[in-house]
Amino acid sequence: MNSGNFITLTIEKLVDGGAGLGRWEGRAVFVPGVCPGETVRVRIASVKKGYAEARLETILKPSPDRVPPPCPVFGKCGGCQWQHLAYPAQAGAKVEILREDLRRIGKLPDPDILPPRPAPGPFEYRTRIQLKTDFSRSRSVLGFYEERSHRIVPIESCRIAAPPLNRALAVLSSVFSDPAGRLSSLSDVHLHFAGGTGELQACYFAEDELPDRLERLFTAFEEGAPNVVSQVYYSRTGRRRVRGRDYLIDRFKDVPFRISDRSFSQVHWEQIPALIETVETFAALTGRESVLELYCGIGTFGIFLAREASALAGFDENVIAVEDANYNARQQGLPNALFIAKPIEQAVLDLIGEGKMFERIILDPPREGVGRETLESLTRLNPSRIVYVSCDPATLARDLKILTDGGYRPGRIQPIDLFPQTAHLETVAELIRPR
Repeated sequence: MNSGNFITLTIEKLVDGGAGLGRWEGRAVFVPGVCPGETVRVRIASVKKGYAEARLETILKPSPDRVPPPCPVFGKCGGCQWQHLAYPAQAGAKVEILREDLRRIGKLPDPDILPPRPAPGPFEYRTRIQLKTDFSRSRSVLGFYEERSHRIVPIESCRIAAPPLNRALAVLSSVFSDPAGRLSSLSDVHLHFAGGTGELQACYFAEDELPDRLERLFTAFEEGAPNVVSQVYYSRTGRRRVRGRDYLIDRFKDVPFRISDRSFSQVHWEQIPALIETVETFAALTGRESVLELYCGIGTFGIFLAREASALAGFDENVIAVEDANYNARQQGLPNALFIAKPIEQAVLDLIGEGKMFERIILDPPREGVGRETLESLTRLNPSRIVYVSCDPATLARDLKILTDGGYRPGRIQPIDLFPQTAHLETVAELIRPR
C-alpha cells in the first residue's frame, strides 16, 4: 500500500474524530465523509505505522443513512464532520464510539449507557462561533479553518450557528467589505449569543490599532447588529478596550448568569438544562452533603447544586470565570457557595492538607480530561459519589479506568448531544464508592 493508490473498502464503523474505518489486507484505513456499511473507492493519502489515511473518491454502495449536506463548504471547513449522515444515525454512532472507548480504554465490559438525549434540532444551535479573518486578498475574508490546516475557508453563513450569529456575520462582512472599515491586523472575531436573553457580544483580536479605527468598527457593528451589549478588543500587547459591557447575561433553567468575555459557557443553549438536570440527578443530594466542584467555570452546575447541599466549594484557574460564579451565587442568595480561583491540582492538594472531606465531587474538565495524579489525589477527599462531565469519550474512558482502579464503581452514563453534525459528544458519568 502506497500513497496515491486507489483501493475499495467496506466501512465498518465511525471512530473518534468522525472518520470511517475500513480494512485493506489487515491494515486499518481511516476515511472521512463516509457512513457505516458503505462500499467506497478511496485514494490513499498517507501510510503510517499500522494504519493508513485515505480520501473518498467514489461511493459504490451508499448507506440508507446518507443525506445531502446542506452546507456548501462541508468537507472543506473543519467545523462539521457528519452533515452527510442522517441525525438519528449520528446519535447512534456517537453512542457506539463511547461504548467502544469505555470497553477498550476504560476496561468496562458492560457500561450502563443510558439512551442518548438528542438535540431538539440538528442545525442552528451554536451560540458561539470563532471567525478567522484575512485582509491580504483583494476581498476581505471571514471564515473558519480548513480541516487540519490554517487555511481559511470563506463563509457567508454557518448552518449550525444560531440565526442571530449569522445576522451578525452578515453585518461584519458588510463592514469589512469597505477598506475603511477593516482592521488590517485583525486575526479573529469571536461572536457569542445569549440564547436566554438575546444579548450579543463581539470580541476582536488584533495587533495594536488606532483608536479612531476601533471606534468606527464598534459603531458600525452596533448600528447593524441587534441587541449588541458588549464589544471587546484585545491587542497582542495585552491592551484591552471595551464598548458597552464586558459580559453578557444569559438564563439557564430561568436562572440569570453573568458570562464575561473571558469566561466559558456551553455552545448549545437548549441542551444546557438537560446537562444540569443530569448532574443534579447523579449527585443525588439530600441537603446534608458538602460538594466540591472542580473546573467550576461560571458556576453552571454549582449554582443549582448549592440549593440542595449543605455547602459547595468550587475551583477553577480562570480568575474571571470565578468572579462570575461568585457574582451569580450572590445574585441567587446562596451564601453556602464559594468559588475560588486556583489551579485544580494545587486546590486538591491544599484541601487534602487542610483535612477537608466532601460527600460529592463534580468534575467538568476540558477536553484533555483530569489525569492520573489529580484523580488519585482527589479520591483521598473521600467522596461517596463523583459526577464526571466530559466532552471527550476517550479521555473520559481513561479517567474512569483510574477511578475504578481506585475503588469506585461506575454507575449510569448519560450521553447528551451538544454538537450535532460533529463527532463530538458530551457525557455525564456517575461513580459510586461501594459501602
